[in-house]
Amino acid sequence: MITKHADAEQAILDMLHRYEVMTMDEILTVGQPDLTWNQVFLAIDRLSRQNLIVLHRVGLSYHVCLMNQEWLPGQEQHHIINSTVQYR
Repeated sequence: MITKHADAEQAILDMLHRYEVMTMDEILTVGQPDLTWNQVFLAIDRLSRQNLIVLHRVGLSYHVCLMNQEWLPGQEQHHIINSTVQYR
């Protein structure tokens, strides 16, 4: 289980290097299911304040990508492993 702040931050950075753009839900469910919402939120806050990542609001969700990664609206990627995506 990931418990240290630095471990959570590094795990998120590793996921973003691999997938480029992820939602916070994807970070929790696909990337690191053993992270809690608190750990993800705090790690994203710290990484954002260090200008390592950027958040883009898309509807009711936020997409997270690396600061040096070019992001265009509509670039959403869904990283689903053995499950289905339901849109409302």
